[in-house]
Formats: sequence, structure tokens, C-alpha cells
Amino acid sequence: MQTLRQFELLENLRPFGSARAVLLTWNGEQYVRSNEEIEIFEFVGSHAHHRCRGFARHSAESNRWEAVGGLQQPAADWLPY
Repeated sequence: MQTLRQFELLENLRPFGSARAVLLTWNGEQYVRSNEEIEIFEFVGSHAHHRCRGFARHSAESNRWEAVGGLQQPAADWLPY
């Protein structure tokens, strides 16, 4: 199992909380949603909205997916065109 993966949130993520997300896979051109749904745990104090993408690692110690950074909205949500 890869330990660092990109994800997209399916719901808002609150500081020190958890949220449902879907793992992303590379199709040769871009990252796309997979069918693998996970729960992301946030332990740094960051907040992210539904559809934000970021990086998570799977912790062998806690057996949880933990957000480790890169929480950003997809460009399509904020580009003016």
C-alpha cells in the first residue's frame, strides 16, 4: 500500500476533526477520483471545504489516513473562466 496519497474531500473538514474523502489516482494526464472512499483525520488545526484536495498518509500506528498538507480548492472552482 502506498502511504502518501492525494485525496478530495466529500464534506467539510474541521480543525482536529475528520471527514469523508475519496482517493485520487493518476490516469496519465490528471488526477481523477477513484472509487475508494476513506476517512481523513486532521491533527494540525487546518480547515478545508468540500471538494478541496490535499495529501494524506496512512499511519501504521493509528491505522488512520491523516491529512499532511496541500489542502487546496480545485482550480476550476476559483478561475474566472
